[in-house]
Amino acid sequence: MLLCDRRKERLADESYLRRLAQCRGLTIQRVNELLATREARSTVEARYLDGHGALFPDIAAAFDQQLRRSQELAVTAMHLAELDGVEPPEPDDPETVTLRASQLVADLVEPAKSTALEKLGEGMPAFDIANAWLRTKLAPRSVAGVEPAER
Repeated sequence: MLLCDRRKERLADESYLRRLAQCRGLTIQRVNELLATREARSTVEARYLDGHGALFPDIAAAFDQQLRRSQELAVTAMHLAELDGVEPPEPDDPETVTLRASQLVADLVEPAKSTALEKLGEGMPAFDIANAWLRTKLAPRSVAGVEPAER
């Protein structure tokens, strides 16, 4: 889509511009998710692994390469959307990556804590940790701007 030969023809197509805006949004979202994943992994490595890497070197290199490629794709999508006259996206909240990273840290740490306690024969504390973590995953979320209590 980003490199089609018939760009001039497609500029008149409303659905093309909508899809281009969606492509731009998805690539930005992908980059933010990868940045949050990297931040979460770094946090866990510093806090629990004394700064040692959790990934094998080839996996870490593949992750870094995926991040670079995703960033390049996002920049291309942003540039083409701008050239084609697509409205600029809403600015990202500067805390988006940090907030997502903290969620991912919990997703890495809480199940590991629960599993470790279970293996040590501490079933109830393990259950409590797992239960609390799962509740954050299953909690009702707002739908279409309406909080659960308002439905």
